[in-house]
Amino acid sequence: MSDNSVEQFNEVMEQGMRLARAYQWANAVDAYRKAVALVPGSEEARFRLGWALWNLADSEKPTIADLAIVYGAQALGLEQTARDGRRRVQFNRQLLKDAIFYLNSVIDRDSTNARAYHYLARTFQALDMRPEAEEAARKAAELEPGNANYTNLAQNFERTLPSPEVPKPGTAHTWDDLVLDPRTKRELKQMQLLLEKPDLAKELGIHPPTGILLKGPPGTGKTTIARILAHESKCNFFAVSPPEIIDSYVGESEKRVRELFVRARANAPAIIFIDEIDALLPIRQGGVAIHSDKVVNQFLQEMDGMTPNARIFVVGATNRPDMLDPAVRRGGRLSREIEIPVPDHDARIQLFKLSTRNSPLSPDVDIEELSRLTDGYSGADIKALVSEAGLMALIRIADENNSDPRCLSMADFRMAIINLG
Repeated sequence: MSDNSVEQFNEVMEQGMRLARAYQWANAVDAYRKAVALVPGSEEARFRLGWALWNLADSEKPTIADLAIVYGAQALGLEQTARDGRRRVQFNRQLLKDAIFYLNSVIDRDSTNARAYHYLARTFQALDMRPEAEEAARKAAELEPGNANYTNLAQNFERTLPSPEVPKPGTAHTWDDLVLDPRTKRELKQMQLLLEKPDLAKELGIHPPTGILLKGPPGTGKTTIARILAHESKCNFFAVSPPEIIDSYVGESEKRVRELFVRARANAPAIIFIDEIDALLPIRQGGVAIHSDKVVNQFLQEMDGMTPNARIFVVGATNRPDMLDPAVRRGGRLSREIEIPVPDHDARIQLFKLSTRNSPLSPDVDIEELSRLTDGYSGADIKALVSEAGLMALIRIADENNSDPRCLSMADFRMAIINLG
């Protein structure tokens, strides 16, 4: 290269950087294209071009609203509007594919370029190419383990798919730790047997459901029930909530539903527990409400693909079953529904006994009286009340600074009821 060519190349690279700092990504892409044309073998110019292309695509990526307009325009016969929307999506994908080409060309020249692997991972991720994105992110983190951005991206891929929960030794609960009416507990144990002995169920001609729906007010122990069912039936336990699935990016939510079932199948026998399932799978509305509808459709497709002997079981929990899409509750899906009500007087007595079994109680503590004072309390409320009473006792004992027996008194419980009321 002549001195003039080198000088021109450096000027173009500096111009591209100034434009990038001003977030003028389209102009930055043009500058870096010129730099690559001047020095085709420059790794830095090729990296900068791939990097700028990714940023341009990311800054102009279609949103859910954009796709809703496209679908709406198609439904209304507005072909020009629909074509314009489709062109924008196609242009965005072409930018990402161009970014992959230039970033890969950098890696071909230098397989230790962590920056190129990192942005290649982000580009693959934008194109919904998860295996390639995960591999590139892992490579970047391995090359520069001290770079927090690289390691965080690699770890994010690991968190996208929940791992089975493993209870700590001594913390796993059993059916004896549940306060439920005998009929409800018997139904849950039946589900346990179907999971434990699928061959026997098949031999008896039983067509087991692919899941159950736990209905009841908040705090009645639906999550605990699901964990105990998994523990007692020796199943891996995957717990998710709607915020972990729902994503604003187009297609990302459906992908996470699909990945959840893939991970569960790879770790069978397994229970997938979805808290507040009505928020994830609401009644489908049609029309422009395509985002939630697609999530419901993907979920139904995954459930329909579950065979009775696959030993994958879905447990949904909700306090608003009326908000759940009816197709989720039909036969062969979450057709078995179990009501988990607020505990009655006798159940509250048992809950107080369970919640205070590790707490020293004063002789004046009357469990039956506490049950009468807490009408309408859920199991979680009672647990919180015992904890609050313990805090009252701690403050009292510390203030009195005496050697009286260190225990929870009835007065502590009464004060806790007032504080939580």
